[in-house]
Amino acid sequence: MNLFFNFVLKKSLLGLTLLLVIAGFFISQIPNFQLDASSDSLVLEGDENLAFYQRIKKNYGSDDYLVISYQVTDNLLDPKQLTHLADFKSDLEKIEQIKSITSILDVPLFRSPPLSLVDLANENITIENGNADLALAIKEFTTSPLYSNNLVSKDGKTTAILISLKGNTRFSELRDTRDQMRIEQANKMLDTDQIAKLKSIEKQVLRNATTQGERQAKTIAEIRTTIVKYSDKASLFLGGLPMITTDIVSYISNDLIVFSLAVIGLMTLILALIFKGLRWVVMPIAISITGALIMTGLLAFLEWKVTIISSNFFSLLLVITLSVIIHLVVRYRELSQLNPELESNQLIKDTLTQMFKPCLFTTLTTFAAFGSLLISGIRPVIDFGWMMSIGVTIALVLSFVAFPMIMSLLPKAKVDTHKTELGFTTALAKFVERFGNHLLIVLVIFIGASAVGVNKLSVENRFIDYFKESTEINQGLTLIDKKLGGTIPLEIIFEDMAEDYWFDEDLRLEIHEVHEYLDSLDETGKVLSIDTLMSILTQANDDEPLNGFFLNIVRGQIPESAKQHILDPYISEESGQLRMVIRILETNKELKRGELIETINRHISEELGFRPESFRLSGMLVLYNNMLQSLFDSQIKTIAVVFGMIFIMFLFIFKSVSLSILALIPNTLPSLFILGIMGWANIPLDLMTITISAIAIGIGVDNAIHYIHRFKSEFQKDGDYTKTMYRSHASIGLAMFYTSITVTLGFLILALSNFIPSIYFGVFTAIAMLSALLSNLTLLPKLILMVKPKI
Repeated sequence: MNLFFNFVLKKSLLGLTLLLVIAGFFISQIPNFQLDASSDSLVLEGDENLAFYQRIKKNYGSDDYLVISYQVTDNLLDPKQLTHLADFKSDLEKIEQIKSITSILDVPLFRSPPLSLVDLANENITIENGNADLALAIKEFTTSPLYSNNLVSKDGKTTAILISLKGNTRFSELRDTRDQMRIEQANKMLDTDQIAKLKSIEKQVLRNATTQGERQAKTIAEIRTTIVKYSDKASLFLGGLPMITTDIVSYISNDLIVFSLAVIGLMTLILALIFKGLRWVVMPIAISITGALIMTGLLAFLEWKVTIISSNFFSLLLVITLSVIIHLVVRYRELSQLNPELESNQLIKDTLTQMFKPCLFTTLTTFAAFGSLLISGIRPVIDFGWMMSIGVTIALVLSFVAFPMIMSLLPKAKVDTHKTELGFTTALAKFVERFGNHLLIVLVIFIGASAVGVNKLSVENRFIDYFKESTEINQGLTLIDKKLGGTIPLEIIFEDMAEDYWFDEDLRLEIHEVHEYLDSLDETGKVLSIDTLMSILTQANDDEPLNGFFLNIVRGQIPESAKQHILDPYISEESGQLRMVIRILETNKELKRGELIETINRHISEELGFRPESFRLSGMLVLYNNMLQSLFDSQIKTIAVVFGMIFIMFLFIFKSVSLSILALIPNTLPSLFILGIMGWANIPLDLMTITISAIAIGIGVDNAIHYIHRFKSEFQKDGDYTKTMYRSHASIGLAMFYTSITVTLGFLILALSNFIPSIYFGVFTAIAMLSALLSNLTLLPKLILMVKPKI
């Protein structure tokens, strides 16, 4: 490496110019940077349930609609209020991307006044048509099996306005093709040409998704502007999956900008307090920012979207790059104080030479930690692994190129005489020498408690818990849950029963029992099915159920305007399917998706007698649950792979089995500790917290590598393990402390986010970093003093 460092120092000006050109190119790409919070990022790639779900959406329509809750204090059907609602609806219809709007004004009424079976075919009663009895209408809305706790709340004060957005047929076809080919790829059914075609289609989908996302965000902004205009006579909240995904992108964008700036500001302050010199503040910050910007531009250039999981990549790269630079700065200052007579370039070269191996090894272990995410099977997690693996490589290269070039172009740094040891790290060394055995006892207790906590871990989380109570998403989901029958849809599809349903009275009774069972569950809100139509027809027949003969006559007489609400969404003669739509209450604190799905499956098959192959659960709830359940397996595999890869690297780095084992032990603790805290606190694993363990191990082992590398160097002086420990704590311990504190405080900034997963990510990663620092400055030296490995 000496030849390379000599070349860099001789060609500093040219090299720095070239570096700035490269950085400028990638920074120019940043305007094309994209974020993705679509449903694609919330499902398990290759999940066969996804293909089934897409087929169901084709048959019955998408559930990706917007919901506006319209709440009044007095009479919802007061003529003035209805005029206000009609004006609101009229203004919404002017928005270009809105396809259709469903409200209490235009839905068909069957009991206002009551219609007989004969009248059903001839009458089309709606409030909008002016032929509805408003006194009877409010009663129908609050008691109807179709509208109560669905379109209108049971207290008659809140109604839902359902907005369907215009779709893109070409985009839908491409996405369906991509999803099907991904399943075939997972089953190893694609050849080389087909895999190439899949990659091409994936790029097209990403581009179209960006256009769709921008169009959707614009539409939602226009809807919100209209809502503000009409908030004088009603309390209005916007909800629905499209709004949630759009707002998540907004949160991520805001966090990416605000918290990155906050991290930069905080790091600047910390460096100023530590080093008290303009050079030692501006240079590390500038290099760190440049590295993060280059990576951002690279992602934009490659059209690589950032998701919820990878949204903190910028802050991560800032602190990872900064930690490398701090190690270089600390070592340069140490050498400058020990050898003040050396020329500037020689000091720089000595710093690079002595720090290259430990920094290279720490980068490789961090690379391995993030690389372990590639086995997760979840596309956003895999992408995050690739992004950070590339990012830490950029951080290492940039640090060892930019640092010497900038330092060589500046005058030789004047390093005032300063303490090369820190009271805190020296105190830890004394603690290890005097109370090391007590430390081991305490750690055993902590390990036991953490293991119990890990055993309590789950992935059963509520989507509503991702957002603070002050946010519109949380408030909207809460109101819709409590007043309008729930939010997240679950579907049950019964195969080959549509035709028999009209003639088989026993089948109708069995479907009724399923409907009643689902309605009785605490986790469910509104349940809609073909049985809902049966209830409406029974009411129209003087509360007498219809037999098969009359039922077939009546179903042919139902007007088209009513079919789209009470018939077509729940039965398909073409596919032979019966469909039930169950809305799940996200506000139910006992909601456990996996258990709910299993309970419903088991009850319908075992208690109600349906063959398991005759029905299937579907919907976003099932897809999201499949992804969450996969997270648990992914977490176990990831940790195992991380430790395996790092142990192999330790063997290569230290060339000692005993030293490798000793280095690995302290770095299992931060991960175990974090997962234990999450288990005890009932904080489930989710899309963001799933990555904390890999990050904690990957960055935490950096401390172990730096410490052991310095320990081996210092040990050559006198062969005394205890004295070597003190010298190591006083030298490399200083750099470890500075980098860990900087990283910890940087991550704690995320605690101010509105997005709860970001808060957990920031807080737990900060705890992991502190745990890694303490374990590598206490447990690691204690183990070395006990075992006295050959060094």
